[in-house]
Amino acid sequence: MAPANGDGHADNTVRPVFLVDRKTYNGYSSYIRRILVGLSGTAHASALVCPSCVNIETILCPAVESIEHPALRLPIFFMQNRRILLERLSRFKPTVIHAFYPGYTQAALANWLARQLEIPYVLTLHRSASKWHRYENSIRHAAKIITPSETITQQLRSEWPVLNERIDQIHVGSFVEDECRCFADDAQVPSLVAACELNNAEVFEPLLKAIRHLTLDGVDLMLAIMGYGRKEKLIRRQIRSLDLTGTVTVVPPMQPMRSILAGADMYLHLSDTGLFDARLTEAMAVGLAVAGCLETNSGLLIESKTAAFWDPEDEQSIYACLKQCLGQRAETRQLALNGQAHLKANNSVSGMVDRLMQTYLQAQQTQKQTTPTKEEPAAVG
Repeated sequence: MAPANGDGHADNTVRPVFLVDRKTYNGYSSYIRRILVGLSGTAHASALVCPSCVNIETILCPAVESIEHPALRLPIFFMQNRRILLERLSRFKPTVIHAFYPGYTQAALANWLARQLEIPYVLTLHRSASKWHRYENSIRHAAKIITPSETITQQLRSEWPVLNERIDQIHVGSFVEDECRCFADDAQVPSLVAACELNNAEVFEPLLKAIRHLTLDGVDLMLAIMGYGRKEKLIRRQIRSLDLTGTVTVVPPMQPMRSILAGADMYLHLSDTGLFDARLTEAMAVGLAVAGCLETNSGLLIESKTAAFWDPEDEQSIYACLKQCLGQRAETRQLALNGQAHLKANNSVSGMVDRLMQTYLQAQQTQKQTTPTKEEPAAVG
């Protein structure tokens, strides 16, 4: 029998709690579900803490306990909500807390919960931590920092050298489909998908004008823009003014993302936000060719191998890139096949779950050195 620690758990027992807010859910729900499903095969329990405004059924699995937070949806109940959550977690008896970026306040919440429960917490950063200085206390007290790519790892090591020994690079795992969806049926009109926030109309103007030129050239295609944001009405007006209502449609984000992507041929990466875009792994896993602007964080997009690039501010560049991709289908399909091969080699789900388990165990073994005491003040969430 494995020895028990002071909490009554065996030393190799892992009972993680995942803190997920709405923004994390919108960007990383498929990724988090795969973690939960993978961990369910380890015979250790998991819990998911998230607000009621998300569709938890898309990521929850039977072996996972769900906890709603905040329970009282008014800001004045801030501390009451924390106490309710703490009581629920005390009954669950977790051994480690896992929070994600984006989600600034989740890091502070993980820090506070870890002190109260006297357990470690880990943070997954989907971008460099250069903008995290407001939450420096929460970052410095994390037992482990998880990064999804080499680029983010190197940025973090440079900006936060004190964290070097606590950084674990764990690639986002994805199940790669056996078939490649890109141009699988030559009889169908090519279908393109772009998923992004609709907060900057300037991103879409050159793309829509390039699509307009393609339609005038007689190129048949369909483009679905998935997202929402403060510039949605303006983008819709741009579509109408260019007479593209029969070619381009704007729809809200939908889950599960993979089922939507499976009906397309290409995925358009419109802007580099500095965040690791987990939707890229989904698009590449189902076999979509990726075209768009340079992407600096994931390491997934390699020019002329797994993606075709354009200048996002140059209408002619976008037009030429799309015309070539749509006209040379065999070459474009090869980009998609290369992308699937890259994911199989580097982004397996089993490898991701195994690495996470190692990280959780290491965090638990070193919690006395990396978790602050109850008396130490926390960052405000």
